[in-house]
Formats: sequence, structure tokens, C-alpha cells
Amino acid sequence: MPGEPKRLEHPASVYLIGAVFMLITLSVLGVAVYQVTFSPEGPAVLVPLQKKIEEKRKSAILEEVRRQEEMEKHRHFHNMVAYPQLPEKDQPVCYICHSSYPHSKNKKVRSLLNMHTQFFVCETCHLEQKKGMNIVYKWYNPYDENPPGPFFGTSYDPETGNLVEVEDQFSKIAPYVVKGSRLVSAIQVQDAPLARDYVRVRDKLTPEQRDNVKKKFHVNIKPKGHECKACHSKKGILEFKRLGFADNRIIDLQELNIKGMITKYETFYIPNLFK
Repeated sequence: MPGEPKRLEHPASVYLIGAVFMLITLSVLGVAVYQVTFSPEGPAVLVPLQKKIEEKRKSAILEEVRRQEEMEKHRHFHNMVAYPQLPEKDQPVCYICHSSYPHSKNKKVRSLLNMHTQFFVCETCHLEQKKGMNIVYKWYNPYDENPPGPFFGTSYDPETGNLVEVEDQFSKIAPYVVKGSRLVSAIQVQDAPLARDYVRVRDKLTPEQRDNVKKKFHVNIKPKGHECKACHSKKGILEFKRLGFADNRIIDLQELNIKGMITKYETFYIPNLFK
């Protein structure tokens, strides 16, 4: 209408500067709210409420897994200690279906067998040596083709008598197939194409189809591993000296008495010292 003042149009820069200040204000406000409600460095007034909500949302599957792990600890004769785990992609393909303590059927020896998983990969015991297959055993580490050691289990601490602690947490004894001048690892890892493909589609497969695929992972794998004497003897398959074991450790491994207890007796009893 005539006589009314003309509306001024603000330049775009004004709106931009206003938006920046608004963003800064909201950011500061957000940080302040987090500091008061959830931050461990502040009052964290809403953390108890968050924990209550999380408890209500607990997964029945996770609870069952925790319960099974607790039962597994009590089933073992030897005390199990926590140790670093490899990322899934670097773990052997066996772990897709089997746990770190895969031996559970035979109550008589499962503790002793599961204890070996600290020193061996699965294929060390379960690789089937077919005719014409030349196998050698060396230390395997997914991050180093020729790990230098020292390796866990190869020597004793002269002061304590315990096994010497080492920095290398991942190296284990593994079988290699000799092919010409090369040593080819017999280990299949989860990062292999077939393993990745199986993990991606296994939920879409029927049990029969899964079993057929698993057969591909078990080529050259025998269900029952070596007998104790295959390794724990002077003429065993493992060259302890070449693998870096100390002389006194070699003697103990080759003359291990418990192998006789397992192979000679159908039933043996551990005395109850606290009865």
C-alpha cells in the first residue's frame, strides 16, 4: 500500500552467519546435555535409567551363551585363563562351527585335549596324511610367515618352574605340505573365499545343504586326531629340537606319564584332596 515502508531483503551472508551461530549453539547445548546425562566425566544422571532399559532388552541367546561358557569353565580340569583372540577373518575355518575348546564328547580326556589348542592348530592333529603327501611342522602365525619366537611352551622359567611367558600370543605349531621347494600351509582361514561365501549364505541353506558344504572344509581332515604317542615319544612326528624346545622341556614332553594313564587305563580317578 502507498506510504508503507519498503521491505528490506537481507543478503544471503546474514542467513549463513545466523545458521553457523545456530549450529554452534546447538552443538554446545548437545555437549552440555550429554555431560550432565551420560558422560562418565559428569553427573551421568540418566545412566541408571539406561542400564535398566538395557537389562530389559537382554538377549535370551546371549544369556544362554554366558551360561554355557560358565559351565564350560567348570567342566575343565585345568584352569582356563583369558588370552588374546584373533579377529574372525584370521581364525581357522574350523572356528565357524567349533569353539576354542572343541573336544567335549569324551569326558575322560577333553580337558587334556582342549589344553592342546594353546599350542596347536586343529590340523596338526586332524590332518590326514595321504599317500605321497610330505608334511613338515613349523610355527604358524597369521601375521608373520616366519615368526621368530620365542614361543610359548618351549621352555621353563628356572626360578618358578612355570612355562616362560612370551610376547608372541598367536603362534602355534601347524602342518605344512611340501610342494617342490615350497611349504604350503594346510590351514584354511575364515577370510578365504569359500569360508566368506559360506558365512554369508549359511542361514539360507537347509541342514543337508550345510553338511554338503562342510565336506569341502573337511577335505584331508580326519575326525579322530593322533594318539598321544604320535607326538609324545622320541620317534614322534614333531621335531621338538628343530621347533625350538629346550632340552628339559623335550624330555618332559617325550616321557609324559599322563599319556600312559590315558592309553592303559579305561577308568582312572583323581583323589579328592579336600574331602
